[in-house]
Amino acid sequence: MEDRKQILIIEDHDSIRLLLGKYLSKSYRVATRRDGLDAMSWLSRGNLPDLILLDREMPRINGLEFLINLRSSGQFRLIPVLLVTGEENPQQLRPFKRLGISGYIPKPFNPAKVSEAIYGILDQHPQALFI
Repeated sequence: MEDRKQILIIEDHDSIRLLLGKYLSKSYRVATRRDGLDAMSWLSRGNLPDLILLDREMPRINGLEFLINLRSSGQFRLIPVLLVTGEENPQQLRPFKRLGISGYIPKPFNPAKVSEAIYGILDQHPQALFI
């Protein structure tokens, strides 16, 4: 079980976080955090996920602030990030793309599509995926 890849889910809505966690835990080790501040604390304790599912809008540290911090760190800057967002305006997504997200998934989403996107990033080819 320890050889499975680990996904960090950062999502402030309990129902979405729990749904994704339960669904993805069938194939991956899953850690969940309520917002960017909790996630930064988790990472600072030496945890190193293989991929981060990042909500765009969260309290305390939002998705963009989290991503800026992540990309400026030496240890965590190369972790693939898949953005989960209700935003479909390309202008709003541009800063995330500039910071190297691996793709984004619009809300509402099908958990199977999320799983496919993760598989595409981790197990197939690590290029950007935008669905």
